[in-house]
Amino acid sequence: MATAVPNNSFLVVTAIDFGTAYSGYGFSFRDDPMKVQTPGWIAGTNTLISYKTPTCVLVNPEKKFDSFGYDAENKYYRLAQEGLHHDWMFFKRFKMILHNPQVVYRLSYKDLVVI
Repeated sequence: MATAVPNNSFLVVTAIDFGTAYSGYGFSFRDDPMKVQTPGWIAGTNTLISYKTPTCVLVNPEKKFDSFGYDAENKYYRLAQEGLHHDWMFFKRFKMILHNPQVVYRLSYKDLVVI
């Protein structure tokens, strides 16, 4: 059973938009709740700033998380240019797979599309 928590006990409120194609987040502090901050992501050749980043994940050859979003895209692109990408796994547009609890329970990296 959920327990009520007084509103004054929270220092920050955070919202996360985990989208199929792009993801983002925002937050505000208790002392100024109407001032919502949405940090930007740096994209491409460091010339684009966006409030959202691609929903993609890069996993290293040891099957450990490496990076997310534009960072994952950029790193995988550099690895591919140098021919070093073969043991890395790059996942994108995987959100809808996560909606089926049975799929998530049995999901492994082999079930996702690797680019």
